[in-house]
Amino acid sequence: MTDPKDLFTALFEPRRIALIGASADPAKTTSRPQRFLRKHGFTGEILPVNPSRGEILGEKAYKSLDAIPGDIDHAYILLNGAAAVAALADCARRGVKVASILAGGFADAGEAGASLQDELTRIVRETGIRLVGPNSIGTVSTDPAVALTANAAFAVDRLRSGRWAVVSQSGSLIGALLSRADARGIGFSRLISVGNEVNLAVGEISDLLVDDPGTDAILLFMETLRDGERLARAARRAHAAGKPVIAYKLGRSSIGQELAKSHTGAIAGSDATFDAFCHRHGIAATEGHAVIAPASSGPGSTIPGCG
Repeated sequence: MTDPKDLFTALFEPRRIALIGASADPAKTTSRPQRFLRKHGFTGEILPVNPSRGEILGEKAYKSLDAIPGDIDHAYILLNGAAAVAALADCARRGVKVASILAGGFADAGEAGASLQDELTRIVRETGIRLVGPNSIGTVSTDPAVALTANAAFAVDRLRSGRWAVVSQSGSLIGALLSRADARGIGFSRLISVGNEVNLAVGEISDLLVDDPGTDAILLFMETLRDGERLARAARRAHAAGKPVIAYKLGRSSIGQELAKSHTGAIAGSDATFDAFCHRHGIAATEGHAVIAPASSGPGSTIPGCG
């Protein structure tokens, strides 16, 4: 799928969502996406896939992906390891528009995990399916309501909507940001955890958000820069559209760099290089509180209050 509008819809505004490996046990993480979708007002179809269940949390369950009739916009794969790889291949064969993988244990987990991630890369390359993750805690929109996530922070009673979008290489940070922002009366339009970025990465997703009428600013939380060319293009387009792009780089300390490597398999690059990239392309790089750059700040300009 190459049309950006179709990709955006499948990511942030899907109407038919398959949950592969969904659990009927509310105590399990793999039950959260289904519970959070309904809790926060998703009105589309939820299609749980579990070979041992005929019904999960009040929704009809399917033995396999092939048993689901009709098109599937987005599949969230809640399986681990080789089972997740096989599920992605099934999604590609079935014509699923976008798949996300929750599990870690890929490039973030040494040689064996890296081999599994290579298999994901091969499937994406050979079939053209678009993939978020692995190691993605999910994708969320507040309008329309799509809380497709396993992050426990989304157990809150309501999600505050807003005009800022968040693209993060750290899934856990999304939950922390959500709770702290809500306490300050701040809401978001979209939040997405990109994980290991086998396919869809920060740059391409930011580029999609430039054209989102519900988003006025794009906030990036990054451990490393994998998609620099696309991010530079997104920043230029965001400047032309009057939408600030603000980046917070994680892993600036030696401890943070080790955490980044173990978290998403990222090797944090030079802070000076990252800051120079942001400065060149008009991205506000901040080390402390996020500062909204003025819309008039363009590529090469100096943005007050940002490193």
